Amino acid sequence: MANFLAGIFILLCLVNRYLSAEIPSVTTALGTITGATKRVVFQKKPYDVDRYLGIPYAKPPTGELRFKRPEPYGPFPGAYSATNFGLSCPQHLFLPVMAEEQTSEDCLFLNIYVPRQEPDQPSGHAIMFFIHGGGFTMGSGKIYDGGVLSSVGNVIVVTINYRLGLLGFLDIDNVKSSGNFGLFDQRLALQWVNENIGAFGGDKDRVTIFGESAGSISVSLQMMFPQNEGLFRSGISESGALTLPGLFLENNIEAAKYFAENMSCSVEDMDEVFSCLQSATPESIIKVVADAVASGGMAASVKVGSSPTIDGEFIKTNPADLYRKAVTGESEEINFFRTRKLMNGVNGKEGAMFLMMLGSDNLDELEITREQMNTQQIPGATAVVYGQRTVPEVVKQLLIAEYTDWENPDDPKKLREQVVRLFGDIYFNVPAIEMSRIHSNASNVDSYLYNFVPVLDKRLLPTPNWVNMSNHGDELGPVFGYNFDFEALLNISDYTPPEWELEMSERMMAYWTNFAKTGDPNKPVSDAVSSVVWPKYDITSQSYIKFDRKDSFGQYLFARETDFWKNTLSAVFDATEVPTTITSLYGSKDEQTCEKDGTCG
Repeated sequence: MANFLAGIFILLCLVNRYLSAEIPSVTTALGTITGATKRVVFQKKPYDVDRYLGIPYAKPPTGELRFKRPEPYGPFPGAYSATNFGLSCPQHLFLPVMAEEQTSEDCLFLNIYVPRQEPDQPSGHAIMFFIHGGGFTMGSGKIYDGGVLSSVGNVIVVTINYRLGLLGFLDIDNVKSSGNFGLFDQRLALQWVNENIGAFGGDKDRVTIFGESAGSISVSLQMMFPQNEGLFRSGISESGALTLPGLFLENNIEAAKYFAENMSCSVEDMDEVFSCLQSATPESIIKVVADAVASGGMAASVKVGSSPTIDGEFIKTNPADLYRKAVTGESEEINFFRTRKLMNGVNGKEGAMFLMMLGSDNLDELEITREQMNTQQIPGATAVVYGQRTVPEVVKQLLIAEYTDWENPDDPKKLREQVVRLFGDIYFNVPAIEMSRIHSNASNVDSYLYNFVPVLDKRLLPTPNWVNMSNHGDELGPVFGYNFDFEALLNISDYTPPEWELEMSERMMAYWTNFAKTGDPNKPVSDAVSSVVWPKYDITSQSYIKFDRKDSFGQYLFARETDFWKNTLSAVFDATEVPTTITSLYGSKDEQTCEKDGTCG
């Protein structure tokens, strides 16, 4: 009888272990949350990871809560089943992976991936909190499955949704809608993690926020908001920095009027515009975006663009002025930024993403003429950087000279490469170096810089064969251990990346998760990183790591380009105070005279 009872007891223990493995559960101050365990494989090694998906962190921002800051969801009425992703926020579906997805305003969810391993410290697992990109207009947390990164790196990974486009950033410059709701969504999700991640085995004092593109800009904005003290200790910015020109406006009233007008509402009074947008269905708002893009391509999307604005609270001054402010005076935002640890980087040919906007059906055969370079691309660049300011002809000539291959100045194939370089420098390279210089120009700062350059077997964005380095977004595959739905994303099935990419992915995941654990990408030492030490970045040595088939180190990444844009061009621009007539073999044939006040005729 005793043996029988002992057998029953052992059987019950085994069943309990089996059930607990299949149905993970945690008890938080908000109630019980149940998830599910999934097996993932990386480099032929299996891992079990507990997934808690679609957890609401805020009340649905619908009805009277639309165009308002998020409110905490509060306690769950009963045990919450977190086994399915929540719906994504309303958006025009550019990406193939989103093409069949339903969206809803009730979209403020987060997802948590917990490794089935002992944490690296008794205080619990380090946390990596990911903010997705998509130009503040598209994307969701579900696209980025954190299971492999969590398991291989032995950290907790959190991904989130936040409000996008007009619904996330409407700013009509008054109390009815002051903008930046998407940023406050991100912050509320961080507060939720701070208050509840301990129940999942996480260490709330070791939170690293990381993001790509618009998510990277979001990381920088959160790192510049002093009220975030205590919510995270470090940030990783992948391909996106605050000093990107032309991104931040005082408000987006003109975009609001465009939406209202295209929904047959009055635009004479902003109260009427707000009432129109407040009562509109999300479908009708997204239709305006879809119609604008359909009629005028990506260029027309500027009319309906809604991104973070200078609201006087979350963003007090134009981030484009940060570099100057960091040099000339004190700033509470910059001081807080420097108390956080930073990993920052860009890819080899970020500007290649803009080739999609040139209207060519065959990017492999794309060619740019000298006339197109001088009359379209260079003026387009100056419009981005200088806005409505009149650009002196001498500045245009300097730009033409800088972005010319002088061995083959009129070669259409060389010129297309210069276009990639031009827009890569403007939107990514120079802003990234500015951010690292701002951050590292202080004592006792942990700052790291990388350049991701390899040509991957499968690109994330449409990229012509002649682009000989990585395009925008290409690092996401290695960072997440290639744990993507390749069939949905790239229309390929049964895909396995080449071995050298998987080895590089293992190294990068080690660096990323080491940084989350210790604040140093080199520690703890592992087989993946033991032979390579990533040096700190400072304004003197300007050292960085280059990720490729074999990693290496360099100095002065984009230092020349940064000096050209921030010092040379600025000095020439400011010095051009007298009337002048300029001609150039490769410049515009039209002569232009600039008056002392800067106007040109």
